[in-house]
Amino acid sequence: MKVAFYKVTQSNATPIDKMIAWWTSDFREKFNGGWKLGYSHTEIVFSDGVMISSSPRETEVRAKVHTLNPEAWDYIDVSGLDESTARVFAETQLGKSYDWFGVAGFVVALRDNEQKWFCSELSSRILQIAGCVKLGEFNPGRISPNRLFKLLQRR
Repeated sequence: MKVAFYKVTQSNATPIDKMIAWWTSDFREKFNGGWKLGYSHTEIVFSDGVMISSSPRETEVRAKVHTLNPEAWDYIDVSGLDESTARVFAETQLGKSYDWFGVAGFVVALRDNEQKWFCSELSSRILQIAGCVKLGEFNPGRISPNRLFKLLQRR
């Protein structure tokens, strides 16, 4: 299992991707240009190549086959976790709406709504269920793609 992070430096990054990376970067990164090396989206890639995430482009949690593309994505391998339990949970989330309001949770503490997901919130919850971090160790609703990348690098 891997976690895929969509790069804002690649040619297909939209202005919205760049805005997300800037908004969710830390204070220093915002002003020293470090946000340009950040991420705007994250997905869980299971060992069979199926990728599950909540995407604003599709407006819901969806699954699709992922072809590894290091030009557009950075990957962190999280093998050794309970992938089967994580997969069962992830599949029960398919079709749930994208959480447009919940994205504000990066900045303002909002109550989580597990009937809707944004990308890094769903990825974080899947990783909690897989045993990557203890449940309650952090609130998935407060995790941006950039923050999740940094948390997993320290793992």
